[in-house]
Amino acid sequence: MRAPPAQTAASAKPAASAGASPRASASAAGKPGGPAGTAQATGGATSAKPAASQPAGVAAALDQRDEPPLPEPREEGAAAVADGKLYAIAGFDKDGKDTSSVFVFDGRAWQAGPAAPAALNHPSAASLGSDIYLTGGTGNGSSQPGVYRLSGGRWQAVAALNHARSAPALIALGGKLYAIGGIDRGEVGPAETYDPAANRWTDLPPLPAPRDHVAGFAYEGKACVGGGRSPNTPRVDCLDPSTSAWQRLPDLPQPTSGAGGAALNGVAIVAGGEGERIIDQLAWVRGGTWQLDKMRAPRHGLQLAALNGRAYACGGGTSPGLHAVNTCTSIGVTG
Repeated sequence: MRAPPAQTAASAKPAASAGASPRASASAAGKPGGPAGTAQATGGATSAKPAASQPAGVAAALDQRDEPPLPEPREEGAAAVADGKLYAIAGFDKDGKDTSSVFVFDGRAWQAGPAAPAALNHPSAASLGSDIYLTGGTGNGSSQPGVYRLSGGRWQAVAALNHARSAPALIALGGKLYAIGGIDRGEVGPAETYDPAANRWTDLPPLPAPRDHVAGFAYEGKACVGGGRSPNTPRVDCLDPSTSAWQRLPDLPQPTSGAGGAALNGVAIVAGGEGERIIDQLAWVRGGTWQLDKMRAPRHGLQLAALNGRAYACGGGTSPGLHAVNTCTSIGVTG
């Protein structure tokens, strides 16, 4: 069974101490990158029309800063926020071993949380209300279909995915979950959605270009994935839940895989990733045109999660393959 390729363990890069004062850097609206424009849906994947510049009235700026580091290095783990706390879940440790550890950040400090039911790498997580869901990943060397819900401080197994998948995106939208992309014996094509009231996964039309290590985010009422591999791509595809149709957004400025994705204040963000090198891309879009900046402490193998109006990027790797760190930074949006 094909899973994300084995990686060589390496020592973690030291991160700033929890007591250090955050160092902030502000980014004005960056230069446009790659094709841009407004996507058009015709019941399937479509190409986007180019646009020359950022549309009027949607100017924004990003700022980045250091945050207290994770208690231990982690890479290819999951992250989600519930009840005002950030949860960093599972992933590789610095020696390349799968973990089930959970670290919880309350905005000031990290503490240990309830361990996940399985040791995993490459899972994905999202929250619905006060509950966090952990899906997929690789465990015992194979892609997993298991789904677990953390509610009231306890993990419980819920309905499994219809398709085992490692390195997928899990996106919360409209009270449901959307599992997109990932790899099993090959790339997993079908998307699927979870209805918590029915405790059931339902297949959806397949991702137009099946791939793994995608960055997931909700944008303009759609479940979107950007980047992914193999090979690395700048492609961005979005599923409209109201029609079950895919539409294609403008490409990211640079191809990437293993990046993190999030949405803040109507701005979609894709940060980091890897190829032959670590990708420092910090791409963001509002109104159809991707803007390009550089990620503070570039990494791959991470999932972004929004806490207190900022997208947190905690853990990941600083070189292609396994180079787990405990670095944690955050991204804010103004305007």
